[in-house]
Amino acid sequence: MFTLMSYADFCTEDVGRILGIVGSVLDIIQWVVPIILIVLGTIDLTKAVVAGKEEQIKTNQQILIKRVIAAVIVFLIPLIVSVVMGWLGPDEWRQCWNDNKNRGIQLND
Repeated sequence: MFTLMSYADFCTEDVGRILGIVGSVLDIIQWVVPIILIVLGTIDLTKAVVAGKEEQIKTNQQILIKRVIAAVIVFLIPLIVSVVMGWLGPDEWRQCWNDNKNRGIQLND
């Protein structure tokens, strides 16, 4: 049977460390992946424009649009995760996540 745990029982130092790492990884993904997708799409489109082939330009425009949409989705993933966890998780989880997600990766004890 499910028993309620207090915040202190749930949010131990190890859980806080893991949540800090997860928060840092999500931050990195949130910023790096969209930048890479947009830069790659821009490079492809620039190559097509320089080559001057109309069909290749249209194809690369579609690819760029798809990459921009993917970049927006990737950028919003941490927000979506936070909202879903806020809806589904218990209060202890939410408070522990909020307290530790910006903690970062700490290599020393």
